[in-house]
Amino acid sequence: MKRLFLSVYMIFLFGLVKAQFPYTQKFTYPAQLPTQVVYDMLSDNKGYIWLATDKGLFRFNGRAFVKIPFDNTSMQSVSYLQQDSEGNIWCMNFYKELFSIKNDTLRNYYFTDKRIVNESVIVNYVATKQHIWLASLENLYQIDKSTGKTIKKIYSPEYLGISSIVKNGEEIVAYGAKGWIFKYPAKKEEWIKTPFKYNDTRMMSSGKFIYGAQIGKMRLPAFIVQNGVLKLTKPFNIPEEVLVFHFASTSESEQWICTQTGAYLWNIETGNARLVFPNQSITDIVKDYQGNYWISTLDNGLFVCPSLNNKLYTINPSAGFDNISKVTTINNDTVVVGSTKGMLTTFNIKSESRLHYKLPLATEIQFITYDSIDKNIFTNRGIVNLKSPDPVKVDDYGKSIIIDHKKNLIVASYNRTYVLNNQLGNQPKETPDTTGIPLYSHYMKNNIFRKGLRIPIFRNARSTKILLSKTKKYFWIAYYDDLYRYCFSDSTIVVRKKNNQKLIARTLYETSDYFLLAGTSNEGLYVIEHDKVIKRFHTGNGLKSNNVIGVHERNGKIWVNTDESLQIIDIKSGIITNLLDEYGLGGLTVNDFSLHPDKLLLATTSGLVINAYRGKPVNGIIYFPAIKAISNGLELTMNSSLPADKNNISFYFDAIQYKSPTNLNYRYKLVGLDTSWKALSYNIGTLNFYRLTPGSYDLNIQAYDINGIYESDLKSFPFKVLKPFWQQWWFIILMTCFSIGVAYIFLKFWSKRLMVRQGLKERLFKSQLVAIRSQMNPHFIYNVLNTVQGLLYDNRKTEVGNLLGNFSDLMRKTLQASDKQLQSLREEIENITLYLELEKARFDKDFEYTLEVKLQDDSSDLIIPSMLLQPFVENAVKHGLMHKAGKKELSIKFIQSEYGLNIYVEDNGIGRKQSMQINQRNKNKPQSFATKAIAERIELFNRLYKLKITHDVVDRYDELNNSMGTAIHLFIPNYDKEQINL
Repeated sequence: MKRLFLSVYMIFLFGLVKAQFPYTQKFTYPAQLPTQVVYDMLSDNKGYIWLATDKGLFRFNGRAFVKIPFDNTSMQSVSYLQQDSEGNIWCMNFYKELFSIKNDTLRNYYFTDKRIVNESVIVNYVATKQHIWLASLENLYQIDKSTGKTIKKIYSPEYLGISSIVKNGEEIVAYGAKGWIFKYPAKKEEWIKTPFKYNDTRMMSSGKFIYGAQIGKMRLPAFIVQNGVLKLTKPFNIPEEVLVFHFASTSESEQWICTQTGAYLWNIETGNARLVFPNQSITDIVKDYQGNYWISTLDNGLFVCPSLNNKLYTINPSAGFDNISKVTTINNDTVVVGSTKGMLTTFNIKSESRLHYKLPLATEIQFITYDSIDKNIFTNRGIVNLKSPDPVKVDDYGKSIIIDHKKNLIVASYNRTYVLNNQLGNQPKETPDTTGIPLYSHYMKNNIFRKGLRIPIFRNARSTKILLSKTKKYFWIAYYDDLYRYCFSDSTIVVRKKNNQKLIARTLYETSDYFLLAGTSNEGLYVIEHDKVIKRFHTGNGLKSNNVIGVHERNGKIWVNTDESLQIIDIKSGIITNLLDEYGLGGLTVNDFSLHPDKLLLATTSGLVINAYRGKPVNGIIYFPAIKAISNGLELTMNSSLPADKNNISFYFDAIQYKSPTNLNYRYKLVGLDTSWKALSYNIGTLNFYRLTPGSYDLNIQAYDINGIYESDLKSFPFKVLKPFWQQWWFIILMTCFSIGVAYIFLKFWSKRLMVRQGLKERLFKSQLVAIRSQMNPHFIYNVLNTVQGLLYDNRKTEVGNLLGNFSDLMRKTLQASDKQLQSLREEIENITLYLELEKARFDKDFEYTLEVKLQDDSSDLIIPSMLLQPFVENAVKHGLMHKAGKKELSIKFIQSEYGLNIYVEDNGIGRKQSMQINQRNKNKPQSFATKAIAERIELFNRLYKLKITHDVVDRYDELNNSMGTAIHLFIPNYDKEQINL
């Protein structure tokens, strides 16, 4: 494919000049500022920027646009922004409606004078401390600002066509088209005739004087109003075809003319006007407290210029050619720049002339090396000189080159590092001159691209940078995998980090103190002395990024360009300064930079930015308007007291930072709660504290720049949370007395209850003793011994042994149960079984009993009252079965339910009626445990344990109404194991 060569008009350009203007950025906040039409702006005394647009009024703090709502309006478009001496913001729409901001809302200001409402045109207004001055085409109205009532109407002596009204402090000046001027305050408030007649005049205040001139395309002399006297100056020298919109003042010495084609910086005394911000329909210019210039346009939104010291030069207006990739200083007047599309240009700073070289357009210019001896410029695209646009030689020279003392080129390329013969000599393609350079002889190899040609090849590896030392005795090569130092005297050293770790550099620079600076793509900057790393700079100690693109030195300080910012490092102190912020270029993408003797040259994506090492005046204070505190929907004043039950509070704050807004942070401490300072990010503007305990508090908060350059005054908001009534002294005394009374009553009640409970226990123990006596009464013991005697007579020794064993076990268990109110079902069954075995031995073969147990839990885990079942079983045997003839049967069933234990005791005895008759005949017979005593014991258990035990006794009869025995149903609720020892 044929190469495409760039021919720039006449090929050789020295005289064509492209104008330079300050570096300006367009604001792109479509989600926050939904319009490109800005009519007016204001920078208020708190630091906010206000924008009057066709979509309403917006407030800007450097980070976010906030739209101010209306309470009532006929249209959204507003203009004529002002701030009165009390700090209130005013504006007016095009329907003659005036607004002021109260509680973050635009409140409609109502006039009581119907004459004002009937005026066809309102030219403008002025808001002072006490008055509103309103100008129609013919009249002036002085209005009481607090009431809206007209104080006076100043009639015009003739149809004036009032064109402008302005304030300078509390001084008011109005101008009429027929040469009339009005000043307030004055000895005599009246219109004064002047000989100067201007149509469509606009005035502005610089804070010192009031200036005026005609808008449109007329170029009549401007004027100054001083002490009510109009003085003419020279007309401004703007082309007649330029339409003037407006005049603005950013300081006493900076006056601006806003036009349809740009903004001009205007010297009113001389009339000289210099175009500074071109190619836009500019409606206003303001300067914020940090020195940034804000430019509003009629159709293209908002622009900001951080500083007039930063000049942006357009090298070539063609698409993409102003994305500058490399820049190198040649001398005081000349620099060479290369673009990302391969264009190489020599630029004269003084004359602003350009020489574009006729190199083929392809890949970007990756390096520019100037040979100051032969006046040649080497790039990866070829070799050129300063005299002709025609290249001396077109060739690919890799990523970087140096020139040795034999004029050989050492080339760092994509796949190897090698030496070429003098490219400008008679035999550029021959073997390089290696005389007196032992290093070359050591690395001499065959050139794979040309048979028979031998050249020094150091490594067949990709390299990114080569650097010749200031002593000319050695050079460094940054490979993709290591850093090498080669000595021409034939020695090679691999430069490593500590612990012999590889150092992979992408850019190299040697300082005046012979330190090697090695910038990396992910580890920051290394400082190397005598092939040893002595220091490292990275994000952990101040660098904005570890991706280092370029590095230089000036006045003993290191300049480091990363993909985030351009910074200066003081090696001795370790202090790192963010240069772009200091120069008002925060957010600018810098591809490369060069340190001209008296200028900083920045290769950017928009062109060449030049700064004469002049930073912006540093205002160390960050503006921080007052804190707003809200509690329960109400705004608080300082030293407010919060009720104890309304102890939540929210703080709203908004520091204003236009220089690198994302560098803004907050630190705060709520004295009375916090013991140390806490940090907040720039995008947090609210603090909430909930359920604060009673006491005194003071919120201390401060805004600061993370680079340590700026900070705000410390803001303080003291307040109190009152104690609740129950923490007041009178309430404490009252509650103390009440507590003592309650304690006394409780103790009386508790002691009485304790005595009752103790009485219940004593009665229960007595009933238990009665049960024990029933179990161990002499008649029972006599019957057992009598049974033993009978068995002995029958020589039934084994049965005697079993009987005595059962008897002793029963006595032992009965005694063990005597000190317990509750015991396990298993123990109760064992006791009953022992007792029934004794009775069975007594009745011999006539008595049979059965025990049936149906439980869900283990019998050891079921708790029942001690010796409660035994009396029922004893009564069944002694009163039901003893007097029965024939077979005697007793059945006991234990059935567990969800709510407790059901026990069924059934016998086939004589029944309760016949038993009572027998007992009445045998009054001397020892009595068993009476039914009344059983009922009393059950009642004691129920009262003591708050659980209800129930029992039922039923007489059983056959069809002939003959007694079949007795059935007992006993229900015992579930007891806890914890109650066993109660």
